[in-house]
Amino acid sequence: HALAFNYRSTQGGRHTLRLPADARVTQVIVDGAEVPLRPTGGELPLGLLPGAHSIGVNWTTTAGVAFRVRPDAVDLNSPASNVRTTMRLPEDRWPLLAFGGGVGPAILYWGEVVVFLIMAWLLGRSQYSPLRTHEWLLLGIGLSTLSWSVLLAVGVWLFLMRWREKWDGSSLPRWQFNAVQVLLALFTFFAVSSLVFSGIRYGLLAQPDMGVVGPGSGGNTFAWFMDQTASALPQPSVISAPMWIYRLLMFAWAFWIAVALVRWLRFAWHAWTAREFWRGRVIAAG
Repeated sequence: HALAFNYRSTQGGRHTLRLPADARVTQVIVDGAEVPLRPTGGELPLGLLPGAHSIGVNWTTTAGVAFRVRPDAVDLNSPASNVRTTMRLPEDRWPLLAFGGGVGPAILYWGEVVVFLIMAWLLGRSQYSPLRTHEWLLLGIGLSTLSWSVLLAVGVWLFLMRWREKWDGSSLPRWQFNAVQVLLALFTFFAVSSLVFSGIRYGLLAQPDMGVVGPGSGGNTFAWFMDQTASALPQPSVISAPMWIYRLLMFAWAFWIAVALVRWLRFAWHAWTAREFWRGRVIAAG
């Protein structure tokens, strides 16, 4: 933990900061110089000097990262302004939610999921849908923390193959029909490779993108700002889970994708070759 603040005083005196009782202070810096101060029973005595000065306090506690993470309780024993609180989760944590007063971060992922759930329900009810509702849900939820663009590419590919299955291109000239077939084959390669390499591979190796936004926030970093606060500093919270839970879920999803992809490719092949799949040049008999 690190606490840094600036103060302005008209006269010198003694001031006490209250830290957690089990805090082990590792460093106290006054105006850039380290001073040998240690707390007693969680109370850290400071000698205030007239004028404007800066103080920094670093400490550690025995508490590890849990399901709910929040800063240690700190009492400045004085009101403060322009208070910034920043929490950084380790890479082995999967952030889920963030709470706190003032201006803070937002996790866009959950809003995107709500929109997708509605769209998946509508797609599953369509008579032209190549997938059922639960298949859209599984496909989208697995790709939601990685890339919505991959989901869009796969969805467009499946609908194109459904269209090709019903399409009768007999009225088209030979070169136009063959061009459509080539474009469908190229798009199939693009969609499947995107799903395999960007979806399955990154899902098992990369960090999930939860869409954390806000001033000073992003990834596993969460920041809040309050213009005024009482003597006790704010204690926002971040809800997170161990990363191995995310990896386990992605492994199960990757196994489902591997099975489903075989079925989708079989459907795509039958659709691509429906009625005819290539037109050669007709040579008149001499």
